[in-house]
Amino acid sequence: MRQPPPNTLAYAAKKPGWRGFVRARRILLLWLVSGLGVLAMLIVWELRSSYMDTRQNARVASQSIAQLLKEQLEGAFRATDLVLRDLAGKADPVLLSQLESLSSEQSAKLQQILGEKLSTLPPVASLAFLPPYGRYALNNRQLLTIDPKLQRFFLQLLAVSDDKVAFSEPFAMYNGEGSAFLMVRRVPGVNQKPAGLVSALVKLEFFEQLVRRLNPQSNSSFVLYDSNLRIVGLFPKPPGVEERLEVDAATLATWINGRNSDYGVKVLQLDGVERGYSFFRLENFPFVVMVGLSEQQRFSDWRMKAAAYVAIFLMVALFSVAMAWRGWRESQLALEVLASQQRLQAHDEHILRALETLSRPILLVRARDNMILVANEAAAQLCGQPSDMLAGRLLPSLYEEPEQHTEILRQLNESQSLTDYELKLLRPGQASFWAAVSGSLIVYTDESVYFLTLADISERKLEQESLWLKATLDPLTGIANRGYFMERALVEWQRAVRYQRPLGVLMLDIDHFKHVNDTYGHDVGDEVLQALCQRVQRQLRETDLFGRLGGEEFCVLLPEEPDSGIVYNAERLRQRVAETPIRLKSGTELVVTMSVGCACLQAGMADLALLIKQADQALYAAKRAGRNRVVLYDASTGET
Repeated sequence: MRQPPPNTLAYAAKKPGWRGFVRARRILLLWLVSGLGVLAMLIVWELRSSYMDTRQNARVASQSIAQLLKEQLEGAFRATDLVLRDLAGKADPVLLSQLESLSSEQSAKLQQILGEKLSTLPPVASLAFLPPYGRYALNNRQLLTIDPKLQRFFLQLLAVSDDKVAFSEPFAMYNGEGSAFLMVRRVPGVNQKPAGLVSALVKLEFFEQLVRRLNPQSNSSFVLYDSNLRIVGLFPKPPGVEERLEVDAATLATWINGRNSDYGVKVLQLDGVERGYSFFRLENFPFVVMVGLSEQQRFSDWRMKAAAYVAIFLMVALFSVAMAWRGWRESQLALEVLASQQRLQAHDEHILRALETLSRPILLVRARDNMILVANEAAAQLCGQPSDMLAGRLLPSLYEEPEQHTEILRQLNESQSLTDYELKLLRPGQASFWAAVSGSLIVYTDESVYFLTLADISERKLEQESLWLKATLDPLTGIANRGYFMERALVEWQRAVRYQRPLGVLMLDIDHFKHVNDTYGHDVGDEVLQALCQRVQRQLRETDLFGRLGGEEFCVLLPEEPDSGIVYNAERLRQRVAETPIRLKSGTELVVTMSVGCACLQAGMADLALLIKQADQALYAAKRAGRNRVVLYDASTGET
């Protein structure tokens, strides 16, 4: 029989039977369970944190795309509504009442007005005037007889004197070019009765074009609903979708009812795919836009990570149990003497084991002097230098702005924790990068240390910046798009009104731009737009705001510009464009001119829309006067 070593016999002689053995085993097992519990909590915390990050990223991505699509649709509808409002205000009630019997000269004049307006509205197939009895329509090409179904819709609009824009139900276009719906405004008449209608035929393929510009990920869903939750636009369109629309409409009615926007994970009968859906209700228009991103694609990486963590935890647990029992058998003689020291050592070992196990970058920083004590391999890779070189450095030396360390310390010391503090970290020989720092105050080697985790959020920051640029800049010219321009212009207008400061508006329009597109093609037209915007941008101040309102129509806001300088600046821009030919990629030089309408902020002006409308009226006056000229709106007479 094998005899135990002499030190084992001496230990057994000092303890009453196996009670010392049982107590030593309980202490060892207690530390083992505690260590595994700490490791399990760290893994659960890490998985929950990464799950919440993934969920938040999915929500932000879905809402950002839906918001961007909503703003683009609102911009298109607003632009169309502004044109309809302008046409309704200019329409002659007498001519509308005699629409089917007009002379060819009168019809040509009306069709020219409609054609000029139509060129500024990409989503619109045609514009048309309708008489007060709604049986005929004069569009920009010909006089048409109205379909009986649409006649009922027009007669209902003519029966009331409401000043709101109306929308028809979607219908198939007569020329087989897909589906469309009508935006209609009433032309004011005598005794508050409409003198006729003006309508715009909006092509539904415009919705699909907007979606394709967003470069959607695979298995995404984009839906445009009307106020009754009937699908107006759908991309992509799965086969046999018509039979499943009523089920989804009933499901979505409870969710959308009473809300302007929301986010939720749903499986719709539309195609049976689980997605994170965000919807936004369009302002002032009876539509709801909804964007769904696939949950499977968003969470596939997280599921693999969770499985890997569970496997690692089980391996560590089995390994810890085996090593604990081996350690207990080899060190049972020293348990009583080294109990206190082993508790501290086990605590530190659990922390180090967590550092080695977790794939997230982690730093242990001594609280009293901010020195990095330990950095795991993930932190070393993230910071671009070996872990042994990180150890011994002061934590603020990793920051691009070291003064941020004061705020980090304040949060750690006040609340004993820090959550996703965003800052830029340095990486030797490379560009700095964005990181989110989280952490808490713990005890390590019998000292207070900061347990900090790092996460590289550079891609998320880049994605946010990219989405912001898509939402604010015109993709072709690189200047402010309509929505962003109107948002910034409203702020400048409010400031000018509040502090009684001067403010001017220039409306710019390229002369005969349709001729350029028809003669040279739309690619050359795009080159002309880009070159003109660059030329105008170089002549403006940093405080001036330059935006594209649609087609070849642009607007410039001139803050702090006195009335005497508005026309001077407009003339300077016009001359700069007219005097220098545009050199195309093909080598051809093309002379382009533009007409400019000017308007100045006057005391008591109601809103920004009026100021822009005055500049627009001046622009049309410049067009009528022969183009390639500057016209100032005269506020005293209301004429140009």
